[in-house]
Amino acid sequence: MTSTTAPAAGSLRGYFALEARHAPRRTALVAAIAGVLVVLGSHALLVRVPAQVIRFLEQAFHIEGMASVLLINDLLATYFVAYFVALAGLVDTTVTAREEHRLELLLVKPIRARVLLAARTAPSLLAGAGAGVVVAAGTALAVAPYIEASDMISVAGALGGGLFLVALAIALLSALLPLFVRMRDGFHALLVASGAWIALLMPTAALIYRPDAFEAREGLRDAIVLASLLWNDAISAWLGPAALMIAIPVAVIAIVAAGVLLERTDML
Repeated sequence: MTSTTAPAAGSLRGYFALEARHAPRRTALVAAIAGVLVVLGSHALLVRVPAQVIRFLEQAFHIEGMASVLLINDLLATYFVAYFVALAGLVDTTVTAREEHRLELLLVKPIRARVLLAARTAPSLLAGAGAGVVVAAGTALAVAPYIEASDMISVAGALGGGLFLVALAIALLSALLPLFVRMRDGFHALLVASGAWIALLMPTAALIYRPDAFEAREGLRDAIVLASLLWNDAISAWLGPAALMIAIPVAVIAIVAAGVLLERTDML
């Protein structure tokens, strides 16, 4: 059972700073650089593929122009980097820590479990968001030279689309936090989290192989298909930053809920 002694505010600030120093900053930096390099590499590759392949991608995703083809691939890189950088830190500080019996040692500190959880998980979420933002910005800059006046996308829309996926990744992981604090197997946690990540991409895959599934359901299609960020470029330009701002309170609420659950779990 955790101690109920309330630590001083200065001690809390020091503890949060200590946990922040152990955040996966190097991992986030490496992942961000790697993500930008993947974006640049995919551009160098796609501009050299046969025209028939480009036309297939345009038809599959209902897009037009080389810039749109490049961006649809780049958005996946942004989503991947933001999600898995944050996921690595979250699993280590919750599931793996419990699996290796490190969490029990931390919970005997004179600090509430929800405060401990916030100090340990917030840096991981911030690291994932930071890495994702870097890749999103790199994507917008990299795709800019390929955008023509008649294209359906813009630099602002490309950046907004990337930021929206960063926000989506952080919100999804935050929603999984209450589950993580109850799990005791890191491998199972990775399977569950990877399944959730892939599940959000399944409607986009269905658009390629079963476009008829969305007939007479254009509203649903626009809401769940990744390519809609390109179809609605002007909306993406402001939706991305707005979603990122909304993801912050969502993460806070999820951390508090997971902390309360951790306290109850610890007392069982």
